[in-house]
Amino acid sequence: MSEVISSLKPAQEYENDSELTAFDDPAAIVAAIVISIVGAVVMMTMPVLIGALADNLGFDEQQLGWLASSDLFGSFIAAILTSFLIVRVNRHYIAIAGIITALVTNFLSAQTHDFETLICLRVLAGVGGGVCYSLGVGCLAGSHNTARNFSLLMFALTFIGAAGLYLVPILSGSWGVAGIYYAFCIIFTICLIAVPKLPAFNSEATDKVAGNEFSVQIPVYLPKLCLLAAASFYITVGSFWTYIERAGVDGGLSEELITNTLTIGTLFSLLGCVLSTWLSNRFGQSKPLIAALICMAGAMTLLAIGINPVVFIIVNFTFNVLWLFTDIYQLGTISNLDHSGRYTALMPGAQGLAQALSPSVAGFILSQNVGYGGVMVLAAAGSFGAFAVYTFVYARLRKLTPEIADSR
Repeated sequence: MSEVISSLKPAQEYENDSELTAFDDPAAIVAAIVISIVGAVVMMTMPVLIGALADNLGFDEQQLGWLASSDLFGSFIAAILTSFLIVRVNRHYIAIAGIITALVTNFLSAQTHDFETLICLRVLAGVGGGVCYSLGVGCLAGSHNTARNFSLLMFALTFIGAAGLYLVPILSGSWGVAGIYYAFCIIFTICLIAVPKLPAFNSEATDKVAGNEFSVQIPVYLPKLCLLAAASFYITVGSFWTYIERAGVDGGLSEELITNTLTIGTLFSLLGCVLSTWLSNRFGQSKPLIAALICMAGAMTLLAIGINPVVFIIVNFTFNVLWLFTDIYQLGTISNLDHSGRYTALMPGAQGLAQALSPSVAGFILSQNVGYGGVMVLAAAGSFGAFAVYTFVYARLRKLTPEIADSR
């Protein structure tokens, strides 16, 4: 017999609010979103933070690359740790441990100019922040209207990220890199206020205590396949987002067109947040997710065939709309399969690992003189791979439990 996990019926299947859990409390949802955002704040401001490190501490390009990767590697470790602890340990303790780790390591980073010491601190800082982010999305997994809740998270991340990209250069100009790290310390300290609002234990335990019997059995390989699909999709994100500016230059596009398209295009990611909730309320999460992935694969293929101003603009806007759109549905899909949050907590790790490795693979492709068309073929393959996996997962769920397959 295949190993199975318990999953709750989607929110639209409940007849009254008494069947919902502590994870559906608005205060718990807000707390989970706040902790997720704080945990991701360093990664969201990484481009300008790296610039500040170069300007203030004089690190070379290779050193800057290692520093960026160290935070990302720490987040990957954190996802694995959080996945193990989230179903075993009081979530308040996990959150406090992550916050304190991030607080201490960012404080020490502000006083460190030595490269070797700083890179060790940034790995630990990545662990602290990554624990907060993974725990936050794991807590949202315990709620029932996951598409709406993850849409709120991505919407907030977009706004906070934009604000961070604006404020970090100001902090750097006034107080140097130390001012940036001290600001991170303040943010993590404030985050402690949200911890008591998080449910202490996983949703399955909460349901049993409440006496609610409305779980179904899901083969454990399905959420694992969702993690594989998420990693595959982030091959698209990592390869496209790293090299799209260079691809535009190689295609003979003007610097003004490239800059304006990339800047304005990021605003369209907010449209993805709005569309995800609207579509999930009408079609569930699985069908729009599968459609988005095949559209993303098509857009990357179009770019691989040839770059001109019209194609460059269309593909960039398509990417920005579908990136967060797909993220929301990926998180929602795996959450509906496992409300304990164990597998959802691994999602940032799967995404981060693929996003870290894919630029290296794309760089190897370029070193073989294939050109940027080859990079976009890699990007298309990542989305198509995710499309194939999610199509299989959806087909299996339609046979096992149609209410979860088409849940919102």
